[in-house]
Amino acid sequence: MVMKPKLFLDMDNVLVDTLSILNVIDMRSEKVKKPDQIPGVFRDLPPMIGAIEAVKSLSENYELHILSTAPWQNASAWQDKLLWLAQYFGDDKQSPFYKRVTLTHDKSLAHGVGGILIDDRPYHGASQWNDEMTDSLWIQYGYDAHLVWSAQLVNYLNAVAKAYKVSGTLRLSAEAVAKQAGYQLFGQNDNFEKAHWE
Repeated sequence: MVMKPKLFLDMDNVLVDTLSILNVIDMRSEKVKKPDQIPGVFRDLPPMIGAIEAVKSLSENYELHILSTAPWQNASAWQDKLLWLAQYFGDDKQSPFYKRVTLTHDKSLAHGVGGILIDDRPYHGASQWNDEMTDSLWIQYGYDAHLVWSAQLVNYLNAVAKAYKVSGTLRLSAEAVAKQAGYQLFGQNDNFEKAHWE
């Protein structure tokens, strides 16, 4: 029997609606230079539309993991991200992310186990998940307007899991299902636009 494939989810702008909040913070009264350095700013951010329901559906077909980055100069962000996950998904063995959370500044370190990474940006090693040797793939959340939680991303990923059970190869399954549906999984890395404060 084929085991469940691994699906790694970034938090900011994938599960958590981060940029829309951080982009409008008035920094004039803050004691730090960037909004992502404000202590506690990551604790009460809202989830992306459809993200909570998506995780519940995907947990049936995938072994779910969190793979996220936290600002180096904001120590509370690391704790706040764990507290956010506990609030929305629990912190016991029933949580789909129980003891499956990796916070790192180099996401490429985790791709060796194989799997799919859903991340909105190519940075911090996300684009290095495009690796046939490790059967890993990066899907850029929102690059294709269909591949978001509120559209077709869950259906696409569940179709990939079904194809994987037949082929045993996750990357090829993901690419085949995307080609059939006409989805673009990621964009070019050299022209990605950052937020004005990044």
